[in-house]
Amino acid sequence: MKLRNLFYGIAYLSLFTKIMAFNIGIAPTGFYTSLDKNQTHEIMVTNNTPESVRVEINAEPAQGWEKYDMKDMMKIYPRSITVKPNGSRSVRFAVRGDKDLPDGEYKTKLVFKEVGSKPQEIKQKIQGENGEDIDVKFEMLTELHLAAYGLKGERKVQGQLTNSQIKSDSSGNKHLVANFNLKGNSGFAVVGNFEYLDASKKVLGKEEIKLGITSREQNTKIETSLGNIPKGAKFVRIDFKDKSGLKLGSKELPL
Repeated sequence: MKLRNLFYGIAYLSLFTKIMAFNIGIAPTGFYTSLDKNQTHEIMVTNNTPESVRVEINAEPAQGWEKYDMKDMMKIYPRSITVKPNGSRSVRFAVRGDKDLPDGEYKTKLVFKEVGSKPQEIKQKIQGENGEDIDVKFEMLTELHLAAYGLKGERKVQGQLTNSQIKSDSSGNKHLVANFNLKGNSGFAVVGNFEYLDASKKVLGKEEIKLGITSREQNTKIETSLGNIPKGAKFVRIDFKDKSGLKLGSKELPL
């Protein structure tokens, strides 16, 4: 049986590496700026298609950072660009901090949205419940969400891990959820030192993972997927710390 399913999708990506996804690519994928002085940052947009694409650029409040949003401190130019086939264009972000702004960390979400283009067609063959072949056609317009952070004055953080757990999704993939109590003027930039253990608690492997940046909310969390679990691992022991070296707590969890 052949079934064709047509719909429009949007890709949401928040990475701090080079993004080359769907119709447009972005590099770098975010920036960290000083709010004690005026600074300008540049992001390059690349067209990965044989047709011209138009991209609109905007700033929006990031979830959990609404009270510490810095989009009004930022000028984007240009806000709309047309990129030639397989070409690139730069977008500049001029950040101007306010001298009366309270010390601390601020954030905004940068949105790069492809508009007015013919959606990229992606075809994929999947198998139905009765073993029949199903042809699925996706038509995608790219929308990329990046993070921009700013710091006014000195970064100060205090707090601790309150609880953590390992969850499994419907596909069996493991996800770490860690909750923190936060005090200070910045989110935690959480780093985890992982030790994977077998049933007898023998160490099978170690790694350090940059888990991400929390919001500035008092009760905040990090959630991330775990993709490098050694075969035979039954437990994981994690030491959590902030990038400053502040120890946040430790936990041993079943996998």
